[in-house]
Amino acid sequence: MFCGNCGEACPTGALSFRSEFTLRAAGTWHETRQTAATTVRGQWTVGCGVTLHVQDNETVKVTSPLDDPVTHGNLRIKGRFGHQHQQNRG
Repeated sequence: MFCGNCGEACPTGALSFRSEFTLRAAGTWHETRQTAATTVRGQWTVGCGVTLHVQDNETVKVTSPLDDPVTHGNLRIKGRFGHQHQQNRG
């Protein structure tokens, strides 16, 4: 997946994000333990709304609310996967 919107829109669940796939394969994906917080991504001046899904103090998935006036539920690649690079900085 490039931007990840196909994984977000896939009606069958055949496409998933690497973090979710890896955690599911390890048996450690627990949606009931995840918290979700919607915020504004400050990287650009546009102000895209993003929802961070956090499990065990790590962001495991990023989505955007369908009713967000900027994204309408769609994110660019940096909005959806940029958190992985932010967390890995030393």
